[in-house]
Amino acid sequence: MTEERQVVPSPGEGESFGSWLRSQREVRQVELETITQSSKINIRYLEALERDRFDLLPATIFVRGFLREYARIVGLDPDEVLNFYLAASARDDLEGGIEDLSRRPAAWPIGRTVAVGVVVVAILLFLVWRLFASGSPDAAEDMETMAPPIVEEAPAPPPPEPLPEQALRVTLEFRATSWVDVHSDGERTVSELRVQGESLTVAADEEIRLRLRNVGAATIEVNGEPFEHAAGDDEEIVISAPGTAGAA
Repeated sequence: MTEERQVVPSPGEGESFGSWLRSQREVRQVELETITQSSKINIRYLEALERDRFDLLPATIFVRGFLREYARIVGLDPDEVLNFYLAASARDDLEGGIEDLSRRPAAWPIGRTVAVGVVVVAILLFLVWRLFASGSPDAAEDMETMAPPIVEEAPAPPPPEPLPEQALRVTLEFRATSWVDVHSDGERTVSELRVQGESLTVAADEEIRLRLRNVGAATIEVNGEPFEHAAGDDEEIVISAPGTAGAA
């Protein structure tokens, strides 16, 4: 083994990089085991280099390191060895790409694709025509099966029955929750809980008395006009029809 680096000729025409690398090592009588022991490079990578099995090698950055150590121990110029390797691997990639292209099946002609599509569409149209033209019970049954079910719209709810035409009509619009108690002409007509967004309309001939547990929860209209009052929670609010003795 020699540590002196010598300039050597590049691989000759028809000679692979691996064969050239092995011949340079053998000329200098250096064993692969010696390179492995000195460089700690796995011997199978060295063998792959000398057999041109670049597909068995790790990333290029590692291969560069392998070749530099190989050249140093054998006595070759590392830069020249790297250049020879890069040229050989590039040539190998190019040849592999050409081989892949030669093995690739010919592209399906566009004209043939269009023709096949036209035939398929024609067959489908013929089958649909036969289905409608046959008029057989089976065909009609098939069409009924294929047709989407008819969904009948639910009838609209009937409008609320209008209140009788009475002299006094009171409407409460609730903006919060409150219990409400209403007496119309002395008879209790409402006693229930109302929530935000609901409304309540009551009518009477002469007088309506109501209480709100949360008096601020509702606005009051009398015959379509706002009604102002000073009652508090659970205090009675008295509303009289126009023209009666209790009307304001």
